[in-house]
Amino acid sequence: MTARIKSSYHPCLLVAFYLNCLPDDLLQHIPGSTKYGWSHKDHVALVGYDWYMQNRHTFDALQQVATSQKLLKINKALLRVIALQKFIRVYAHRIKDNIYSTGDVVLSNLGKVSPIFGVKKTLRYLQQPYCWYLSLKRKNKCHSSIFSLCRVRHPSQLLTKEINTIKAYCSAIRFLHWPLSSVYYQMRRDRVARFTLSTFYKYVCRLHLKRSRPRHRRKNHHIGIRATAAYQILHADSTVFKTLDNAKNYIYLIQDNFSRAILGFRVEQECKAIHAFENLQTVIREHLIPAGVPSCELITDDGSENAGPVKELIKHTEYPAITHLIAQRDIEFSNSMIEA
Repeated sequence: MTARIKSSYHPCLLVAFYLNCLPDDLLQHIPGSTKYGWSHKDHVALVGYDWYMQNRHTFDALQQVATSQKLLKINKALLRVIALQKFIRVYAHRIKDNIYSTGDVVLSNLGKVSPIFGVKKTLRYLQQPYCWYLSLKRKNKCHSSIFSLCRVRHPSQLLTKEINTIKAYCSAIRFLHWPLSSVYYQMRRDRVARFTLSTFYKYVCRLHLKRSRPRHRRKNHHIGIRATAAYQILHADSTVFKTLDNAKNYIYLIQDNFSRAILGFRVEQECKAIHAFENLQTVIREHLIPAGVPSCELITDDGSENAGPVKELIKHTEYPAITHLIAQRDIEFSNSMIEA
């Protein structure tokens, strides 16, 4: 059979046993023979019995404190008062200016002792006047308020739950690139905001909620067609203009891309390809051939006025060689320069 291991007990456990304040859960783990030996031991023959009899009143007081919950709370509060009194004496100059939050430490301990003794009696134990306590409370900051203001005196502040809601919405990936006003109205739609837009802006600024923004909000426009010399790229188009007698007048235009100059124009009463043909023929004769242009590009839309004779002229003109391009079909750009 295996031998049973003999347990050794802490001296404080023995003191608690003799004071009859040992908890039941510990008593259950102590063997009955051990408890019997402790109870029936001849204490008179033990060393120190005379000293115990001289100081028995102290142990009786300890027994009363240990077995009474009320006395135990009072005893703990008194110990806290003694420790607080030493703390105030050592750090008096720091508590006055609340350096390193020493004033907050004093108020925190006073809050733990005052429910047992009361504020005035606790201050009497600490040998401090009531005005000293009021001065500490005025300097104390409310840690639940982001403005460090007392919520009792300033009840219009947002609650901690509402502040956490603002943090959650402003840091959510879904609303990361939304304007702040849009985030606020989304909170109103979700019925989690009961404050105004200005209050929302104030708390976002106070909480230092940094939001990622795009580099810019403008569209990345493509650079349009740009010529490097005159007569290199031409634009042709026609438009309708109504006079006061409600008559339609068709204006045929040809424009240079480099100089933005109107090289040729015609005003006719009907929309036919022959007028666009004659206008282009005039531009070739008066501008392109005298300038000695070897080749150029002509950009038009896919209207009927740019077909037929115009295509035949471009096909049979060798000098200068003209390349006909249809806007948004042969090239990705529109014929916006002349349309403007």
